[in-house]
Amino acid sequence: MELEALVSRKFSKYHAYVWLHRKLRDCTSLEECATVSRELIDSYIGNRMIWEELNYYKENHSLLGKHPAFAEFRRRSELLKLPVKELVRRLRQVENNIWRVKSELAKGDKPHLDAIRRERLAGYEKELADINRLLE
Repeated sequence: MELEALVSRKFSKYHAYVWLHRKLRDCTSLEECATVSRELIDSYIGNRMIWEELNYYKENHSLLGKHPAFAEFRRRSELLKLPVKELVRRLRQVENNIWRVKSELAKGDKPHLDAIRRERLAGYEKELADINRLLE
């Protein structure tokens, strides 16, 4: 199942990379070029990480497990094992974490940490969606 998800993400990252590469040629401002370039680099790095995982599996017939998706898969399987009471407790904790990260981003006092904070926020929001889905 993990490999299937990785292959699906690989296609997405590759198509995003190709589309952003074309878009980079049509930039009209410096800010737009910087934004598109950052997204292009992120897509390339994501695509490359997935390629490394799949290539390792091809050669060794086992998972490397370094891609962030594997941490997401492990987190989801751990959530499935939790009783309802623990899920509710985790729900409150994740909501507090989301509030904290959003307030850190709103302050804007450390812009060099914004990318990391956005990644954390996205992870917490995915976890919140998973918990809500399990509680329904």
